[in-house]
Amino acid sequence: MMTKVLPKPLRILVADDSEDNRFLMQAYLKSMPYHIDFATDGRLALDMATKGHYEVILMDMNMPVMDGYAATQAIRQWETDHGVPPMTILALTASATKQDAQRAVSAGCTAHLAKPIRKGTLLQALADYSDRRAESFPEDSNRPLEKRAA
Repeated sequence: MMTKVLPKPLRILVADDSEDNRFLMQAYLKSMPYHIDFATDGRLALDMATKGHYEVILMDMNMPVMDGYAATQAIRQWETDHGVPPMTILALTASATKQDAQRAVSAGCTAHLAKPIRKGTLLQALADYSDRRAESFPEDSNRPLEKRAA
């Protein structure tokens, strides 16, 4: 008899200015053991990320006030300045081009996911990346390890 592995509880910040996208993320994750907070712009996401403890941030890259690229860079700088282990930041964009994915990773995102995202893709990404820390990322990962050197 195989035992089903249950997902571990996570604190997730969903940063997205679209009410529809926030609703979709909540619907996808409602049956999971996750605590979910929401930010409607990059500045609020930065404030919440530096005041709360999140294992994962789902970061829309195109938001008002401060976009996801700038918010991610600021979060990474705050982590470095405070000696805090890096949170997993998953970029969410409507563009799936290689250039957009590279731009998100260069900004400090752990990985890039294209919108519209399917539930299975989101859950798999959360499972794949929620336990990772910068020190454990393989050299061939998309993680910009050079950003971590201080």
